[in-house]
Amino acid sequence: MKNLLTTQQLKNKYDPDSILKAIENIYVDNLEKLHSSLAKNESPLLKYNSSVQISLLDTNKSDRTELINDISASLKDTIYFMMLSKKERTKVSQRMRSYYTDLIKNYLLRIDLIIEDPEICSPRYDNDPTPKHKGINQIIDILLIIRNDLEPEKAYRDTLSRSSYLTGLQISMGEFFIKLQKLGMTQSDQISLVEHLFDDFKVDWDQGDRENIKISLQQPALETYKMVQQDISKTSNTLYSKKLSDDIIVDTIEHAVLLKKRSRRF
Repeated sequence: MKNLLTTQQLKNKYDPDSILKAIENIYVDNLEKLHSSLAKNESPLLKYNSSVQISLLDTNKSDRTELINDISASLKDTIYFMMLSKKERTKVSQRMRSYYTDLIKNYLLRIDLIIEDPEICSPRYDNDPTPKHKGINQIIDILLIIRNDLEPEKAYRDTLSRSSYLTGLQISMGEFFIKLQKLGMTQSDQISLVEHLFDDFKVDWDQGDRENIKISLQQPALETYKMVQQDISKTSNTLYSKKLSDDIIVDTIEHAVLLKKRSRRF
């Protein structure tokens, strides 16, 4: 118990807020450059006009500017990682992953400490006629369903591969590639667009050939994105209890989804 850090102590140890602020600042500072890169004449993105956007994206966006804004928004985290060196990208991924891994482990340990003592604040005696503590019972019921969601999340994190200088790019580019697919963009144009972006931002990475972008970035990005979306969709099935009100269940699900999105961001 003495070594069980609080959430604030973990934040002090890993300082995740500084990275999150840096992501916001770098995105804002480089947004104009990103727009210019996506909008230049040789950009493959410009081959996909508004009629394609409307039919395949089911949206009211009808001009090039809105398309560029939409694609840019999906690259918010990516721009941050693009601006870092390979060594810096690896350190950021390791740091944020360690933070969320320790955070979830500590949550589970704290939950178990309470669940293991059902008589907390209400000690029982032999043949005790006193009713059980309804408030504590409800707290334990809530913690039980939260634990049901955190345990597979911990298992997921235990199986994560070692972070590399590509990890941040792979995880952050999933939505970007999904949007390109929905646009109907060809595989060749998707690779070309990534090449243009990386050239314009002078990204530090082992370039290789076009196939390397597909294997090292696109495929892992899509696989990770789809897995996260699937796991999020399962959350409502995991977090259910007949003992709790609908309002509590809905609130618990919303916070579980938020934690999953935040922890899987890195």
